[in-house]
Amino acid sequence: MNAFDSVLSAMQLESSLYVRMRAHAPWAMSFESGGQARLVVIARGRGWFTQVGHPPVVVQEGDCLIIKRGVMGILGDAPDRTAVPCWEIADRVTGETVSFGGGGEVCEFFSTLFSFDNAAGEPLSALLPDVVHVALPKSEAGRMVSILGHIGAEEAQSQASLGRSYVVGRLLDVLFIQAIRTWAGSEGNMPDGWLAGLTHRQLAQTLHRIHADLAHPWTLEQLAHHAGMSRSTFAALFKSVVGVPPLTYIATWRIYRAKLILAANHSIAYAAEQTGYGSDIALSRAFKAATGVSPGQWRRERLTSDRNDRRPDKLAALGLIQT
Repeated sequence: MNAFDSVLSAMQLESSLYVRMRAHAPWAMSFESGGQARLVVIARGRGWFTQVGHPPVVVQEGDCLIIKRGVMGILGDAPDRTAVPCWEIADRVTGETVSFGGGGEVCEFFSTLFSFDNAAGEPLSALLPDVVHVALPKSEAGRMVSILGHIGAEEAQSQASLGRSYVVGRLLDVLFIQAIRTWAGSEGNMPDGWLAGLTHRQLAQTLHRIHADLAHPWTLEQLAHHAGMSRSTFAALFKSVVGVPPLTYIATWRIYRAKLILAANHSIAYAAEQTGYGSDIALSRAFKAATGVSPGQWRRERLTSDRNDRRPDKLAALGLIQT
């Protein structure tokens, strides 16, 4: 399993209730994603998306937006419309469809909020912009809309329906992976960092080795040997592609792995053993140097943050009330 697969698996994506929007020009809706990220897929028509503080961009049939948690934005049929706060149309919700706006041209889009383990998603989230805008090929766009339709069908099932949450989670995985894959594969979008390393011809196998055994006491000599390069050539290439020296990279991922282990309520000593630190004292020292807090304090703060982020009520999940 490579780093991307590991991160995605650990993130444990969960969908909130999704909604299909049918907006008639003139229209504009302002929202913020609050404690959850948002996925928007334009199914028909076109519009404009404006992230607060940024210039507007056109979104049209087949476009997909992944909007990070806490990002404020406006979606409308024109960039200069006066936006209606999303909570003002909350009382118009009927079933899973929201119709609003005037009597003009129609734009239909799917919107779903999704949550994930923040610690697990940290490596990927750090590489992505606040808004990932993906222009999907027509065939992929149709597939995305179809999958969203399946999510809607599952969401409409009773909470007691066997496997409902599991099916929705796996469908959301597919949507998320396809959007990130298409975005990263577009010219000029691939960010520096581990994602770039995973697709680099000379570094990919080395990164796979590292992630297969993070606890191994890796040395620069070993890594350069596996890559078939001199130490200096390997170190320079690694830093130019990934952005940090090899051993710094390994240390960062060890702390990430330790966070996942601590989040699963294992002991600090077990986390140290699994990440190559040897003792809880050594891990605690490295952990505090990297995060500014001790492992125990980090775990307590994470529990508090998770309780605040998860809002189960329907209107909050739809993003139609203020958070």
